[in-house]
Amino acid sequence: MRTRWLAFVAILAAAACSNSPTYGGGGGGGCTPTATQVCMNAASFSPLNLTITHGTAVTWKNGVGFDHTVTSATGSGDTYDQTVAGGGTFTRTFATAGTYNYYCKIHGANGTPPTGMHGTITVN
Repeated sequence: MRTRWLAFVAILAAAACSNSPTYGGGGGGGCTPTATQVCMNAASFSPLNLTITHGTAVTWKNGVGFDHTVTSATGSGDTYDQTVAGGGTFTRTFATAGTYNYYCKIHGANGTPPTGMHGTITVN
């Protein structure tokens, strides 16, 4: 019985340490980052920094089974604060060039890099 339990734990550990860009689990539906999609996983946004052209819509997808937020950091040129349930999405169009810092209010530290769950959208 102990051998089976150790094998099970080893399989779970290997899955958790995978370098795959798809994040899932907990009923969140998983997520694959793209040029306009940011994935929310257990404790980070992926990609951490995204560069787009003005007028582009960015979608954040929650790939895990618990809530995250997408919240504009203090001093950001745009203001938003959206709770995204597991498997859900939030989309925002960035019309003006600039750098937009954001964070998760649940898992971030007021959007102050490098601590907490945070990210940056750079609009050209």
